Amino acid sequence: MANISGDGQRFGRAPDRPLGAEHWAAEQEVIGPGLQAVMLWSQLCVQSASGAVLTDVDGNEIIDFQGAGGVNSIGHANQRLIDALTAELATAPAGAFGSAGRRAMAESLREFLPPPLDRIQLYSGGTEAVEAALRLAKSITGKHEFLSFWGGFHGKTLGSLALTAGARAGLGPLPSGYFSAPYANCYHCPLKTTFPGCGYACVETVRDTIKENSTGALAALVVEPVQGRSGNVVPPPGYLNALSSVAREFDALLIVDEMMTGFGRTGEPFAYMRDEVRPDIVTVGKGMGAGYPVTGVISTAELMAAAPFSDPSASSSSFGAFPLACRAVATVTDVLVDEDLPSRVAKVGAGMLAALEPLVDESPLVGDVRGAGFAIGIELVADKAARTPLDKPAFRETFLKLVDAGVLVMTGGTTLRLYPPLTVDPELADEAVEIIRRVLIDGVAPQSTTGTEETA
Repeated sequence: MANISGDGQRFGRAPDRPLGAEHWAAEQEVIGPGLQAVMLWSQLCVQSASGAVLTDVDGNEIIDFQGAGGVNSIGHANQRLIDALTAELATAPAGAFGSAGRRAMAESLREFLPPPLDRIQLYSGGTEAVEAALRLAKSITGKHEFLSFWGGFHGKTLGSLALTAGARAGLGPLPSGYFSAPYANCYHCPLKTTFPGCGYACVETVRDTIKENSTGALAALVVEPVQGRSGNVVPPPGYLNALSSVAREFDALLIVDEMMTGFGRTGEPFAYMRDEVRPDIVTVGKGMGAGYPVTGVISTAELMAAAPFSDPSASSSSFGAFPLACRAVATVTDVLVDEDLPSRVAKVGAGMLAALEPLVDESPLVGDVRGAGFAIGIELVADKAARTPLDKPAFRETFLKLVDAGVLVMTGGTTLRLYPPLTVDPELADEAVEIIRRVLIDGVAPQSTTGTEETA
């Protein structure tokens, strides 16, 4: 890449990107609307990728901390995954039969899944797995109501959309039996309290919400251990345990949606382990396949035996257990274990967080920095005292400044969300952090007053 800054910096985008502009225009002649905001804003067209680095069609190199929202768990073009999928593709049948890939996955997961979780059913998309989890909960409990949380995201099909409070405008009517309560977002506490003095007031609100809304048919609480869409919001210690107690009180299950956080992203195999809670059902995906589209529902043999979920063909998926999907899961799991990636993520992620936290004092735009492992959020505000979100045009401009400086991130609301691959080189992570710091301190975007773009 041509040096755009004159200081020998490797990463960044040149202002003139003719091949990218032509490429993007050609795609848009066919591709429909509704793509992710980060794609639309950056108009990034990738030629190749390796590890945590993208090279666009004009030869610019960018550090990828967007990682497809956490999908890129073991790095782009990971050689072990390439070799495993290449070999599997040469012999793999089209169908979810017993296969060498599925047996390898079973053997890998047997050592990786925390007890008592010992069964997995595979699917091909996150929302599909969430819908399956709802069916499983109904089968186990014989009940049909679900409680989810403000700011969460669980998918865009009918049941998962009903769980996704705050993102359903214009998409009704929704199925009955779904209600929601505030999440433990301590930076924007909806109850205007402060932890720990609040005594988990938001959990008491969950209890009250159930009492006021349920007909006595609550099947499960559905919760993310770290809320991704809202900006990698990390609840206080003990929160999941408190929710588990509420679920038991109402003879309901606890479903933990680990789509974003599972398979090592927060520094543990699964993020719920930070609270030492035992969920009944866990949904997983994204990083589990490291780029291969595979998701899953995890539970116990006893719970998964419940009918009608366990009836033949009742919980299958056309592509869910194809050999390539199974081989991807087996390989990713083996890499996580062999390289002890969760422990590595905990150490490197803590260092990144420590380097970014001073931005709250150093940057006029940064209101909060939070995270767990390699799920980090930098929330941008217009007014620090009032915690007023930065307006969308100014947020978009800041995002683009970062891309042009050489770091691609995910967004959520007005939060910059960082999802490095779990294998990222610590020196490269340091370089990305320094670029982010430089942009947010020295290259801040001006406050704008118009615009309605949404982030995702």
